[in-house]
Amino acid sequence: MIVDFRLRPPFKGFRNLSIFNPVCNSAGPMALRGSYLPSAHEKSMELFFQEMKKAGVEKGVVMARNIGDKASSVPNEDVKELAELYPDEIIPFGGIDLSSGIFAAVKELEKCIRYGFRGVALEPGWNDPPRLPDDAVYYPIYSLCEQAALPIVLTVSLYQGPTLEYSNPVHIQNIANDFPRLQIVIAHACYPWIPQIFNVAMMHHNIWLIPDLYMHNPWTPGREMYINGCRWMNCDRIIFGSAYPCYGIQDAVVDLKSYNFTKQEEDKILYKNAYKLLGIKQ
Repeated sequence: MIVDFRLRPPFKGFRNLSIFNPVCNSAGPMALRGSYLPSAHEKSMELFFQEMKKAGVEKGVVMARNIGDKASSVPNEDVKELAELYPDEIIPFGGIDLSSGIFAAVKELEKCIRYGFRGVALEPGWNDPPRLPDDAVYYPIYSLCEQAALPIVLTVSLYQGPTLEYSNPVHIQNIANDFPRLQIVIAHACYPWIPQIFNVAMMHHNIWLIPDLYMHNPWTPGREMYINGCRWMNCDRIIFGSAYPCYGIQDAVVDLKSYNFTKQEEDKILYKNAYKLLGIKQ
């Protein structure tokens, strides 16, 4: 059983994203590992689900993308429609952006709650203007999500913002300190700050990590630190995500297994931690 917590399938608005034009895993540096993905190149949902099944993935989290550049965004309505078409396979998360101000962002959050989304995603470094994750403008959203018991996914890595400062785990630690009941999920896991984010997550049990393609790719600088980081945390709150189409789903599963985790450790990462976060009974 596998839950893939980071998927952007070839559906409606996702098809227009730059990660499909060209397909992200065929461009450097992910091309160093990338296998040919028929579903991504042909933008076929039928092939996408075939690839999910072949990799052993039963459910996938799909997040709307709401950022300052609306041409590179995917509306919440697209994710809602996708989840309604495939309710057994797709777990929907909404997308929130602060570029148009807090009033518009709160309205979008209220819409996500009405849609029954299981969480919301933000990309502070792609805000207009770029903002640090712990910028005070986000605090009303964090507070509302904490009250609603709605997990927040923050995409944070070297590409998220104009400098590496935007991916510094200290900013995540500040949020965790200020909102101790908010479940904070970090997509890309603050790469390249590998030891730092694992230690921040050790200190704050409301922080969850999706290292995704940086953990999977054999060529990632510092990759050897991931197994120590996971075991440092007893493999708790580490969640599998392929980052498709920037990484093939089956490639991600194969590369995760190359770490030679124990069955118990592997099960936690592949599905048990995701189920715990989402409140899904096993």
